[in-house]
Amino acid sequence: MAPQDAPRPLLEVRHLSFSPPGNPVLKDVELTVWGHQITAIAGADGAGKTTLLKAISGLLPEISGQIIFAGEPLVGLPPWEVVKRGIVYVPEGMRVFPQMSVLENLEVGAYLKRQGLAARLERVFQVFPELKDRIHSPAGSLSGGQQRMVTLGRGLMSEPRLLLLDEPFMGLSPKLVTRFCNSFRDLRRSGITLLISGQHIRRVLAIAESAHFLKGGMIVCSGVGVDLLQNRLLRDILFAG
Repeated sequence: MAPQDAPRPLLEVRHLSFSPPGNPVLKDVELTVWGHQITAIAGADGAGKTTLLKAISGLLPEISGQIIFAGEPLVGLPPWEVVKRGIVYVPEGMRVFPQMSVLENLEVGAYLKRQGLAARLERVFQVFPELKDRIHSPAGSLSGGQQRMVTLGRGLMSEPRLLLLDEPFMGLSPKLVTRFCNSFRDLRRSGITLLISGQHIRRVLAIAESAHFLKGGMIVCSGVGVDLLQNRLLRDILFAG
């Protein structure tokens, strides 16, 4: 038995399953996320990564198992209550509101927390200084990479303790991937915990202290991010397609 003063994970997923009519999508998933770390969920397209993040964020009501955040059970809470507790989900392909300014787009992310708006804006500009110069520009006039910064900044405006990022590197150039990896490390150092999913295995695992490989809705291997690339089971799965 662990001592009473032992550190507690920020997020615990226990025996999580999701079986809509047809095929089960998640099968008895066990996952631990420690605070102030980057944790990766890697896997091919269709492995269940997005479903897992949606389940954690409260977007899938018909799940079985437990999701415990900072010691509090989350299953059954509506998505806005999950956000209030500090979990913010940035889905793959999230779009900007093109006719609204960058500032207005960012302010949308603070709809549940209006206090301290200026301080949170400044934090976003510290992570993505490119946005400060375009604060009054229509978000639709920005480059693709800058628009991705706006959507991530919108998530930061909700003041997350845990940021769930689904395929954040999708469609980005190698140079921008490096830029975003550095930004994610900055966020971790500032006290935000990140759970990142992606099918770009090397990109995702390279920045993760902890990583899990998902296949067919099940976690088949886990370990330190860069070490997991050397896992024989993972390599066999990747080469098998």
